Amino acid sequence: MKAIHFAAPIPTYITTLAAGALSHRLYVGPHACTKFGEVAEPALPGDRWVRIRTRMGGICGSDLNVITLKASPSTSPFSSFPFVLGHENVGEVIETGPAVRTVSRGDRVTANPLLCCESRGIEPPCRACAEGHHSRCAHFTDGALAPGMLLGTTRGLGGSWGEQFVAHESQLVRIPDAMTDEDAVLVEPFACSVHAVRANLPAPGERVLVIGAGSIGLLTTAALHALAPEARITVLARHGFQGAHAERLGATQIVPARGDYLGPLAEAGGTRLLKPIIGKPVGVGGFDRTFVCIGGARGMDDAMRVTRAGGTIVLLGNSSTMNGIDWTPLWLKELTVRGSLCYGEHRHASPARNAFEEAATLIASGKALIRPLLTHTFALSDYRRALETAMNKRGGESVKVAFRY
Repeated sequence: MKAIHFAAPIPTYITTLAAGALSHRLYVGPHACTKFGEVAEPALPGDRWVRIRTRMGGICGSDLNVITLKASPSTSPFSSFPFVLGHENVGEVIETGPAVRTVSRGDRVTANPLLCCESRGIEPPCRACAEGHHSRCAHFTDGALAPGMLLGTTRGLGGSWGEQFVAHESQLVRIPDAMTDEDAVLVEPFACSVHAVRANLPAPGERVLVIGAGSIGLLTTAALHALAPEARITVLARHGFQGAHAERLGATQIVPARGDYLGPLAEAGGTRLLKPIIGKPVGVGGFDRTFVCIGGARGMDDAMRVTRAGGTIVLLGNSSTMNGIDWTPLWLKELTVRGSLCYGEHRHASPARNAFEEAATLIASGKALIRPLLTHTFALSDYRRALETAMNKRGGESVKVAFRY
């Protein structure tokens, strides 16, 4: 089958790193870690597994980090090479194992890509999985499967950047007939935002800041508006088209992230800026809760300056090394910083307690009108243009880019 796959033996890694510095196009190719071509179809690992013909596969920022070799080495133990990329998915079931009972051939599904205890055949499950916190599983490197946290990072299972992949029955969510493939391929990234918001739900009237208006920032804005409609949402957006999307999704105020924007951002959140002897202003008061949806040091630095004392900062962006940050506001204002990864279960009134299922329900019900965020689709064979579009957001006004089969 045709697929985009990744492997990183040291000589190839070094060659790709050097070539990619000359041109982004050289991060993918016959001599790079990431290649497009024929790979073997994945086998069903067990009786409760199904084979899925891919209909659409989304491009995530974490995928781009893998391709451009910017992913932190700390994540490498939770993957196994070579693997077919792609964890954002929608497809059609074309084969079922003999013990599968909940789906049939022909069903359209999206797969929760987490490969935790149940899919790995581990009994009893770890404490995190037993409590519904599947993104905290203790066994991503154990059991019947090769190491890997997600589909699209694990040897032998395929991913949504290939024509087929396999998934465990427990991972599947059926797609209703009224939901389009374009909506369904957004379930996985939206679930990440639903999980982050459910775990850090703003109270009515809270001032909330979303830093970054790429796909995860805009999806977090949509999740906040759907789950905490009385919160006042400010979005820090780099590009005008991102701000327009944020307003449509429920943001109360947009602050353009251009030039010296700290003043307008402080004003939006009610932060009083004090001038130190040297350096950037120190903030007093501000947003009750801040969701950092970009990587790098600047987002965290901004968050600590404009979040009020005792407030909460939620980190969704795939940050690793943050050089040059002054962490003084963290202890000076007794801030709480929380990471957020993938999806899990939450106690609330909705019958869909799993964030992945709740994301699908919110999209299907029309409470989260996020389909316009899928701005571009490409054939898999047109992967170079797809990846270039995903990396160059300003040039094509792209938000979410996906492969269509």
